[in-house]
Amino acid sequence: MQQQAVLIVAQSGRFLAQLAHSAGYPVWVADCFGDQDTLALAERWLPLSNLHDHAAVTKTLLDLSQNQPCSLLYGSGIEAFYPILKSLPDTVRLVGNPADIIEQVKTPHLFFSLLQRLAIPYPKISFIADDSRSGRWLRKPINSFGGQFITDSDKQSDSQGAYFQQYIEGDSGSALFLADGQSAQLYSFNQQFSHTDSGSPFLLSGLSAPLAVPVSVQQKINVFINQLVIQTGLLGFNSLDFIITSENEIFVLEINPRLSASAQLIDSTIPLFENHLAACTSQSAKKYQNPVIQRHLHTIFAPFDAVIPEFIEWPSYCHDHPQPNTLIKKNAPICSVVIETSLSFEQSESEAQQSILSLLELSENDN
Repeated sequence: MQQQAVLIVAQSGRFLAQLAHSAGYPVWVADCFGDQDTLALAERWLPLSNLHDHAAVTKTLLDLSQNQPCSLLYGSGIEAFYPILKSLPDTVRLVGNPADIIEQVKTPHLFFSLLQRLAIPYPKISFIADDSRSGRWLRKPINSFGGQFITDSDKQSDSQGAYFQQYIEGDSGSALFLADGQSAQLYSFNQQFSHTDSGSPFLLSGLSAPLAVPVSVQQKINVFINQLVIQTGLLGFNSLDFIITSENEIFVLEINPRLSASAQLIDSTIPLFENHLAACTSQSAKKYQNPVIQRHLHTIFAPFDAVIPEFIEWPSYCHDHPQPNTLIKKNAPICSVVIETSLSFEQSESEAQQSILSLLELSENDN
C-alpha cells in the first residue's frame, strides 16, 4: 500500500523532498525554484512567487493537494506565511509546529520576553529607531529568514515590520535539535557564514559542522533549548541561532521552528524524516550522536549575470541544479554543495565555487 503523499512548501523544497522520498513517500512540492533535483522527485510541483502573499500560498497548496489527503511539511519561508496553517483543510495533516507555536518564537516581543523570563541571555533589542544608542545595532525584519535583509541600523532606519538588535562580536552558530513538545535531543552544532558581497550582508552563505564548542557551552545551550521546548511545546526538528564570543559567552538570537539547512550536514543514513514525523506525533524525540566528520554546506552565488548551459554533468556533491537556459542574476544562488572535507570552510568554498564556475564554463569574458 502506497504511503500518503507529503506536500512540501518552502522557499526551496529540494532537501525536504529528498527526505520524504527516501522514506518512501510520494511528494508534492511548492517552492520558488523548481530545480531539476526537485522536479525529478516530485509527482506534482507548483511555483511560489511571493511567500508573503498568504492568499496566493494558500491557493497554491489547495491546487497542489487537489483535496486529497496528505501531510504538510514546511521549510524555509514558513516565517512569512505561517498564519495560513490556522485554516488548513481537513485533508491536510500538519507535520511540524502549528501556527500558535511559530507565533510564539517568531514574534520578537513574545520571544524575547520569554528569554527574559527564563534568564536566557540575548543581545539588547529595541522596537524604535534611536541613533543615540551606543555601539553597533542591526535592523532585522520580523518575517525574514536566512539572514535576508538584515542591515546595519542608522537614524534613518525604518522600524516598520522590523526590530533592532545590538550587534555582538563573535562566531555565529546554530544548534539543530529534535523536540517532542516536552524535551529535546541535540543533533548538531554548526557554524554559520554570510555572503558579505550581497546587498544583504548577513545572508546565509553556508554552514559547517561540527562547530567545536566547549562542553560547558554545549550543556548551557542544551539547557536553554529544553527550557524553551517546555515553555512553547516545540515539535520536530528546529534550530536555535546564537552568538558565542571569544570569552565563550552565549547570546541567543532566534529559533527557526522548522527543519533547517543544517540538517543536510547530518549523516545521510539517519532517518531524519521518520524521526521528525515521530516527534510530531506524540513519540519521544530520538537521540543522535553528534557528528564528528567535518562537512560544509555552501551556497554558490553567481559573481555576475549568467545563463545556465544546456548540457551539464553536475558532480555528485552538487544539489539544487537550475534548469538549462535559466538566467542567474549576480549574487543570486546557482546551486548548493555539500562536501565532506578536512579543508577550512573558506578553502572549501573557494574550491567549490571555482569548480562550479569552471564546469559551467562561465567567465566575465563571456558576458
